[in-house]
Amino acid sequence: MAADNPKRPTVEPGGFQNLLGYEITDWDVGQATIVLDVDERHGNRHGLAHGGVLMTILDAACTRAGAVDPETDEIRRAATVSMTTNFVAPVKPGRVRAEAVTTGGGRRLFFAEAKAYDADGNLVATAAATCRYASPAK
Repeated sequence: MAADNPKRPTVEPGGFQNLLGYEITDWDVGQATIVLDVDERHGNRHGLAHGGVLMTILDAACTRAGAVDPETDEIRRAATVSMTTNFVAPVKPGRVRAEAVTTGGGRRLFFAEAKAYDADGNLVATAAATCRYASPAK
């Protein structure tokens, strides 16, 4: 989350975020970046990142990208309604970065797209999400 905006409230990580260990490194109106240091806890039986782990950080990036109200700069709760994920390449242990941007929306729903990159900057997964605000704009 952007630390240079004193008006924006801080948001404590949830239990699942703590369990996986991902971090929100950049967060503002219409965009979010999440990183995860993939290790053996995140792996499938082949020693690669489990697809569900990638889907989680793509999902979290998409909902965060739409959560900052552009008029009030306040955080709105949001949940994913639908998400399509494409796995492009396997992910070995190391840092993975998910970057999301909003692509449109209205009062109740918004749309976001995200891309995940491995430690070498290679595209490893993409996602397109429809998200719903769980709290109204003030």
